[in-house]
Amino acid sequence: MDIDEKMSLAVEHARVALQNSEMPIAAIVFLDNKVVAKAYTTEKMEKRYLVHAELNALIDADKRGYAISERKKMQLFTTLEPCLMCFGAAMSFFIGEIYFSLSAPDDGSSRLIDFDKFDQKFLKFQKPVCTGGIRSAESKALFLEYMKKVERGIGN
Repeated sequence: MDIDEKMSLAVEHARVALQNSEMPIAAIVFLDNKVVAKAYTTEKMEKRYLVHAELNALIDADKRGYAISERKKMQLFTTLEPCLMCFGAAMSFFIGEIYFSLSAPDDGSSRLIDFDKFDQKFLKFQKPVCTGGIRSAESKALFLEYMKKVERGIGN
């Protein structure tokens, strides 16, 4: 599977979230072409806020006991740019690469972290390679559909 195909799976999982009246944010952790874990945001269902898609997927993957060498080969695909909490969790997991669809205007980690000052030699964690803008039109359409549901009072 290539990057576009992997993100397509994340977008489809975000569609499941939307069908369940959740925000259409989904994340999938891959090792090569194998899905290690996947999740979507479950704030409404669980009535909690620390249940972001990325964090849920990373926690699930962490439970599987992969070695750090394997984790560094893993990729996190998410439909929305990770927030600081999720980015920190990805680093603590030792994820190698992060791919996201839409940039997060308020809390996206790439806007909030000065990567030029990120001094790798003092940290045991690696900074994941980050790439955004993959299948962004599809993710944006899901968010617009979610906003229409919210405006109509569906799923609130």
